[in-house]
Amino acid sequence: MAMSLADLLLPLFLLVFLTRSRSQCPTNPSAIVNDTQVLLSLRDRLGIKVWNETADPRAWRGVEWSSDNQVEGLALSRFNLSGVFPATWAELPSLARLDLSQNGLSSLEVPCKNTQLNLLNLSSNSLQEFPGNLSNLKSLESLDLSGNFLTVAGLPKFSLTLRSLNLSINNLTGSFSIGGNLGLEALELSQNGLSGSIPETFGEMTNLTRLDISYNRFRGDLPDIWSKNLELRYMRISNNSLHGGLPPSLRRLRKLSVLRAAYNSLSGPLELEDGNFASIEVLNLGLNGFSGTIPATLGSLRNLKILVLTGNHFSGAIPLELGNWSNIREIWLDSNNLTGTIPGELSKLSHLQRVVLTGNRFSGAIPSELGNWSNIREIWLNSNNLTGTIPGELSKLSHLQKLVLTGNRFSGAIPPELGNWSNIKEIWLDSNNLTGTIPGELSKLSHLQQLVLTGNRFSGAIPGELSKLSHLQRVVLTGNRFSGAIPPELGNWSNIREIWLNGNDLTGTIPGELSKLSHLQQLVLSSNDIGGELPSGLSNCTELVVLWLGQNKFSGNLPDSFGNLSRLLLLSLSSNDLVGSIPAILQNMSSLQFLFLSNNSFSGSIPDWLPRLTNLRAMDFSVNRFSGEMPESIGRLFANVQLYNKNKRSVMIQTTRGLLYNGFAFPTSIDFSFNQLTGSIPAAIGDLYKLQVLHLSHNQLTGPIPESLGKARNLSWVALASNRLNGSIPSSVADLSFLTIFDVSNNSLVGRIPDSPQLSSMDAALFAGNQLCGLPLTNTCSSTAMPPHKLRTEGQGGSEQDQREVITLVSVAIFVAAFFNAFFWTYFAANRRAHSQLCGCWQSNL
Repeated sequence: MAMSLADLLLPLFLLVFLTRSRSQCPTNPSAIVNDTQVLLSLRDRLGIKVWNETADPRAWRGVEWSSDNQVEGLALSRFNLSGVFPATWAELPSLARLDLSQNGLSSLEVPCKNTQLNLLNLSSNSLQEFPGNLSNLKSLESLDLSGNFLTVAGLPKFSLTLRSLNLSINNLTGSFSIGGNLGLEALELSQNGLSGSIPETFGEMTNLTRLDISYNRFRGDLPDIWSKNLELRYMRISNNSLHGGLPPSLRRLRKLSVLRAAYNSLSGPLELEDGNFASIEVLNLGLNGFSGTIPATLGSLRNLKILVLTGNHFSGAIPLELGNWSNIREIWLDSNNLTGTIPGELSKLSHLQRVVLTGNRFSGAIPSELGNWSNIREIWLNSNNLTGTIPGELSKLSHLQKLVLTGNRFSGAIPPELGNWSNIKEIWLDSNNLTGTIPGELSKLSHLQQLVLTGNRFSGAIPGELSKLSHLQRVVLTGNRFSGAIPPELGNWSNIREIWLNGNDLTGTIPGELSKLSHLQQLVLSSNDIGGELPSGLSNCTELVVLWLGQNKFSGNLPDSFGNLSRLLLLSLSSNDLVGSIPAILQNMSSLQFLFLSNNSFSGSIPDWLPRLTNLRAMDFSVNRFSGEMPESIGRLFANVQLYNKNKRSVMIQTTRGLLYNGFAFPTSIDFSFNQLTGSIPAAIGDLYKLQVLHLSHNQLTGPIPESLGKARNLSWVALASNRLNGSIPSSVADLSFLTIFDVSNNSLVGRIPDSPQLSSMDAALFAGNQLCGLPLTNTCSSTAMPPHKLRTEGQGGSEQDQREVITLVSVAIFVAAFFNAFFWTYFAANRRAHSQLCGCWQSNL
């Protein structure tokens, strides 16, 4: 390769520069010249633009120089390298560390000659096979090949000097062979597809200190092969399919400090003899099948810091001996069948930071001695049978950040002393039998972010002093007996995201001050006695995603300003006293998915601009005074929405903006029932291929049922009862293979009911009040009643695959009940999701 003029002059430049530089005092100028030439060769081969020959090479990014001006390390992580890394690197005689991680390299050339390299990091590249000649690296001690695409599970022979090998996050499958590499001290194989039994050769690795085979498919019993692994300190075997119990040779390893074995099928009693796990600090056996009682010998593990027994089948009481732990930080006993009371002896655990007893059958009161937990951060006692009052002694827990008592049978009032907590961030007291008022002292909890009191019997006014909680993000007071007006001071909640006050006895109006809540995402005030006009100032809450104001006494018109709520997903104003037409500016609500306006006194025509709400999937305009004809534009609805999916059961989804409603969990629906609509059903209704629920009953519709209805193939519920429809039921209705309800009762229809399995199996009452014949009616048809339904030919109607994938609804009643119940009690889903933070916490210990 021809050298540039700069390359020819660079050695002379370096000699002059180094000779004149007193501050550097170079001891080996010839070495820097040689190594720089090698670096320039690498630069040209790999396109490393940041190495500029006009600058001092000792300032080049990623190049580590020794005191005698020799390159001893190359840290080229995230240099956007690709292709093959050439063997030129081996011409750097003192190179000891080569970090090529997080690039796009496909291979590394390894020379036949020996080098001084002792650390090689090729993680997060695009290697599909082991680089050749790795055994020539006689000084290599650490090799990281994680995060590539390696597929061969058998290892090549490495140098005897190799101590650490990381092959995690690859595509290794099948049985694993360690080869002759028994001198390894650390072996990382996690997140592959390795299967079969755990290799017995692991037990021959006498130098092994760290073994991680988690997130694979190893199966069979956990073998009893560990008696020679006397140096083993860390073992992670979680997320496999291992069976049996903990073998004696494993329990007797005196240096083992971390054992993570969660997410397997280990079973039987937890056997633990005196002297077992002498040095254990982390013991995670969560989500297995262990049974029996928790052994009292656990209390002798004096070095234990974290114990996770989550999701097993342990029964009986917590052994009192667990109070002997002197170093314990976290106790996870949740989701078992434990009974009895919470032992007061646990109060002696002075270093305890987190205790999780969720989902058992503990009973009795919370011991007042637990107020001695001087370092506790989180207490999870939810979903048990605990009774009594909340002890005021808990106010002494100055480091407490989260208290979760959800789903018990606590009674009495909230102790005012809890206002002394200086670090509390979350209080969950929902689903108990608590009474009384909210103590004003809680306004002193300056770090509080979540206050959840749902499903109790609290009463009285909502204290205005709560406005002092400047960090509050979520307040849920659903399903209590709070009364009086919403305090206007709550407009000072500068960080609030969610306000749930539904299901109480609140009166008055919505304070205008709430319009200052610029971060508010969910405002749920349904099922109260709040009245007055809807405040137009709510449009200033531009982050609103949910505005649920149904089942109140609001009156007047729907404000035009609501059209500015461009992020709103759900607007529910059902069961109020609202009047007037729907403002056309609402078509600017581009994110809207659910529009519920039922049971008001809205009038005017059905807006023809509804299709401009491109995300709309459910609308309920029932029980109003809408009149006129249904617009032809209705056929353009739902073009961009996903169909209802039975696998999307979560009401809420977590996004970067917080908890949002998961629209896929609900059917696409139109409900215009109980209005004064006239004219015929538009033929464009057949263009609604994604429509699943159509409810037009109790109007004044006339004319025939359009033949095009059969093209709306995903319909599962059609209700056209109590109109003035005439003619026959179109034969295309038989093509609706997902139909479960077809209610055309009390019209003027005549002739034969089309032959189809769906129609013939329905309740005859759905066809009553007409002059129809044929199944499911008992009266038979004459041969001239109407032409028989033509047989469906290839390409007509839903395919068998459609029938497997599209979910039909059994009844609108079930749909509506489930829909409103899901939204009305959404906090339960949010509650579970918030509590699922537990999984995130303890999964970090897997």
